[in-house]
Amino acid sequence: MMAARNVLVVMIMLWSVATNAHPATLPPLPKLDLSNTFPAVGTQIRKADAAALARPDDPDAVGELGMVLDAYQQYAAAGICYRRAHLLSPSTFSWAYDLAYVEMKLGRYHDASAAFEVALEIRPDYLPATLNLAECLLSTGQLPESRDLFEAIIKKYPENPEAYYGLGRIEIQQGSMDDAALALKKAIEIFPQYGGAHYALAMVYRKMGQPDKAKEHFAAYQKNVTANPPEVDPLRAAVQQLDQTPLRYLERGVALEQAGDLEGSIEAHVKAAQLDPSFEQPHINLIQLYARTGKIAEAEEQYRIAVRLNPHRSDCYYNYGVLMFELGKYAEAEGAFRKAIASNPFYAQAHNNLGFLLQQQGRRNEALAEFREAVKDKPDYRLARFHVGLILANQGDYSGAIEQFRMILEPDDAETPTYLHALATTYARAGDVPNALVYMRKARTEAQKKEQPQLLPGIDRDLKALETDVSRR
Repeated sequence: MMAARNVLVVMIMLWSVATNAHPATLPPLPKLDLSNTFPAVGTQIRKADAAALARPDDPDAVGELGMVLDAYQQYAAAGICYRRAHLLSPSTFSWAYDLAYVEMKLGRYHDASAAFEVALEIRPDYLPATLNLAECLLSTGQLPESRDLFEAIIKKYPENPEAYYGLGRIEIQQGSMDDAALALKKAIEIFPQYGGAHYALAMVYRKMGQPDKAKEHFAAYQKNVTANPPEVDPLRAAVQQLDQTPLRYLERGVALEQAGDLEGSIEAHVKAAQLDPSFEQPHINLIQLYARTGKIAEAEEQYRIAVRLNPHRSDCYYNYGVLMFELGKYAEAEGAFRKAIASNPFYAQAHNNLGFLLQQQGRRNEALAEFREAVKDKPDYRLARFHVGLILANQGDYSGAIEQFRMILEPDDAETPTYLHALATTYARAGDVPNALVYMRKARTEAQKKEQPQLLPGIDRDLKALETDVSRR
């Protein structure tokens, strides 16, 4: 990290340039090509550009043009605007920080580091700037300086998963695999869906010669490839809010759904569909969003629109199938799941749901075939394996059922007690009382640990029957 004295020199130089700045020494405003933009986006950019051209020495007008360009990933042009705005107003934190951010996005990590240093001199308490500076230093191989920042963040914000993730990657580069594992596990403990941390930890366990753990975390990574901790960065949020593209509204809608704001998610999806009437994904997502908020007529209308736009989208038929199932319209649900599979024969969830419907109708062999297809398409699909095991057990194939149940005991989560109980029951039916007792007791312990009292009566009844059987022998 740059010493404080050097940072001060940079600040003085920037202040000097700004104090003596005139149009000849400031970077000129960028020339923009808007020929391939959405109409609403083009109008938005032209308005900001006109304001900046009318007031080229107004840092707010110039900086706001930078924000609009930044929102659409026009980082080079945005950087020019931010630099000009910063030179015009060196004490304004937002222009210094936004300049540093776009330098980072452009991969100019040395320049970004220097710019983040300047921004932090203005506002030392802005956590995202410190995190980004630590990341830039890590990217340029300045590991001790990066470590100092990550450790300072952890000391002040002990529940910050990004800092532990950064520290873990430093430990990897320095060959300290045990310490890396500790840091990465902490990051995952704080944010269990942290895809990057799972991947890094999988690589650590691989180097440590622990393939089972490596496989577990790589599977978790594959489920959460793009999942990162929620970003708390008001300045970047202000930039992102300017993005008026349909894709950005779709992304907002998905994020709002994940945060539990279904009405906000619906509003964002509707806006995405309005901006681009040919964009089918918002309509597909709205099927399940409207269904979950009890707006059945609206959900069905979105299904019809989506099918008109693209009759080959398997997720459209799948969402409609779930809606029909929840309405008790099982024939329509079965038809929808079959259409989903026709569009995508490898749609594991559709095979599983179709299998469940067939099982409910007593068509066990057909159901088993669908569950097997689901497992074939998605080998870690625990629910489908559970259904395979149940059918095999009911058909008297206890060894086959036991094999399936044993494969779904990991990862240890809320479903594990149910799967342990099924395994124990199958061992009992197969006459293997010792194993039945072992797994029945494990099922009881896990149900208590996970606060699932609804499972205990059944487990206790079966456990008592096993213990009675043993006592009579």
